[in-house]
Amino acid sequence: MKSVTRFLFIATQLAALGWVTVSYAIALYATVRLGQPFPVVELSQQAITTILGVNVLKVVENIFEHNNGGLFGHARESEGI
Repeated sequence: MKSVTRFLFIATQLAALGWVTVSYAIALYATVRLGQPFPVVELSQQAITTILGVNVLKVVENIFEHNNGGLFGHARESEGI
């Protein structure tokens, strides 16, 4: 189950980063080649929200999953990783 979650996390991050990269490329092309300024915010807002949201959730998950004790307790040794 952990490998599936890790795969989904990485796939989501790569897809969102690809989306942002493509949206900036489209905006650059529209501005330079076509002479029409294109707002990048409209193209990449959802992807950036996804990147930040997933990263925050992954950090919170790791804090509670890999520590014993308080919020930032001592790290537990990994089992078989």
